[in-house]
Amino acid sequence: MTQARLLPTSLILTATAVVTLAVTPMANADSLQAQLQQCSQFSNDKKRLACYDKLTGSLQQHAEKQFGQEQKQAVEEAPESITATITKVDDGAYGKLIFTLDNGQVWRQTDTKRSILRDGDQISIERGAFGSFLMRKATGGRSMRVKRVK
Repeated sequence: MTQARLLPTSLILTATAVVTLAVTPMANADSLQAQLQQCSQFSNDKKRLACYDKLTGSLQQHAEKQFGQEQKQAVEEAPESITATITKVDDGAYGKLIFTLDNGQVWRQTDTKRSILRDGDQISIERGAFGSFLMRKATGGRSMRVKRVK
């Protein structure tokens, strides 16, 4: 009976720790991941649970420090631009185009500019003003505003 009660609690704590790892910086994620692995090595349920309990306290403190700045951290860690190759161009609503890239991303045109981009073109997508993105041929030229849909 005692083991049945400890197991779900430890699973909940593990799930909480894993979710928190997803929003931590990479430098901290390695140390937290190592700590999780250390906790999982205990065969004694009480020791393992005590280890997870101790770890969740530090995770809670870290989550509270990051509260309200999660998006800022994600933007700071993201690159300023990417390059990819268009694998497919589809017609979207209102004459706007939808671009599927070789990296699996899908982007939709948001402005009304006429596109000269075709399948097989290598493109560059860079950050614009106010959180927007601009797509253009990697060799340069006119850009269009796009929004990532997938």
